[in-house]
Amino acid sequence: MEIRFVKPEEVQQLARNVQTAFPSKTPQALLDNMPGELVHPDEGRYLGCFDEDGTMIGSLLMMDFEMNVRGKMMKMGAPAYVSTSFLHKKEHVAKNLLRVQMGVFAQTGTAVGALHPFNPAFYHKMGYGYCTEQVMYSPRPQYIRSYGDKSGLAYAKPEDEEEILEFYRQYARKTHGATIHSFMDKHRIFDEPYVVVCRRNGKITGYLTFDFVEVDHYTDMYHDLAVREIICEDMETMKQFLTFFASQTDQIERVRIYTYEEYFHMLFTNPDSGENRAYDGAIQETGRKIMGFMFRILDLDDYFRQQNHCDKPVSREFTLELQVEDSFMESNNKKVQLHIKDKEVKLVRGQRADVILKTNIADLSSLVIGAIPLEAFLWTGRMQCSDTAYAQDIQNAIGWSQKPKNYTYF
Repeated sequence: MEIRFVKPEEVQQLARNVQTAFPSKTPQALLDNMPGELVHPDEGRYLGCFDEDGTMIGSLLMMDFEMNVRGKMMKMGAPAYVSTSFLHKKEHVAKNLLRVQMGVFAQTGTAVGALHPFNPAFYHKMGYGYCTEQVMYSPRPQYIRSYGDKSGLAYAKPEDEEEILEFYRQYARKTHGATIHSFMDKHRIFDEPYVVVCRRNGKITGYLTFDFVEVDHYTDMYHDLAVREIICEDMETMKQFLTFFASQTDQIERVRIYTYEEYFHMLFTNPDSGENRAYDGAIQETGRKIMGFMFRILDLDDYFRQQNHCDKPVSREFTLELQVEDSFMESNNKKVQLHIKDKEVKLVRGQRADVILKTNIADLSSLVIGAIPLEAFLWTGRMQCSDTAYAQDIQNAIGWSQKPKNYTYF
């Protein structure tokens, strides 16, 4: 078995491998771009696994992102289209490919990684921790608050493209969890059928993307309007978008809004999902929580060299020893010492620890990205702390009080 980057002359093998792994989800554009990507990568680099005869038996796409992690832009590596030949299932092909791509990223200065899981348990074993969550709301248009003004809205024009992308990039640079990718950002936004921008005083203050989803009715007049992405600079912009949604009562059954905002249902007069998913017969469902990507520290030392700041000032100066279990990357299976003072975190060695935190790499990754707080890990017994009096200071030092937000699928 050999794992290496795919050569241009192996494009047909690569296409077959991806298509058989994702028979209903392989975009035609991905296949069309493959020959060029193998020569001049824009989307990412294809890594292949080959048997003794040189036949490809697995592949994945290695993608390089910038990611806002706790307010700092970091290099982030993401595998996509992890594919195994139907003839070689259960032979650890995907496992070996993922281990190699993690090592390549870690050895080239990329301290963190992320992926969208087809099976969270499978990737949790490989050290990826739970990260982003969204809520899908689906109110009827008449139950969305209308503010009477949507005069700033217009469909995006081709000449708006770069301005919208720059608006998104500025949003990502100040939003924990958001990513930047020159190829993916453009396609994520403009491959959607409809892009609506809001302009106020000649300046873009927000945009959204949407498409239509058929619903089961006796007439073809009704659809759901699915809002895939909605980013606003301020509440005045959001009010114009809401007024737009509220005006769709004649042809739209429901507006499906995917959002990271926990209290978004306050913008509806009735947040009922309308799917009769009532608990105990009368307590209505208001939204449905869905999972986003998983996050992983690929290089512990490099991560804490870059992430040298606290979320909040700690109440005392102390040395924290992290005893990390990582069965997938031996380089992370070790003890790490951090000296913490005020709002600074410093990687140190050979000091006496004031407190010890035992954890696996997946749960540590969820903690530092702000997906799950330390108190939850201690409550469930997933982490062990030698002195829980330090728990809040540990949370303030290496955790994050804001949950991550990200709209990019990869």
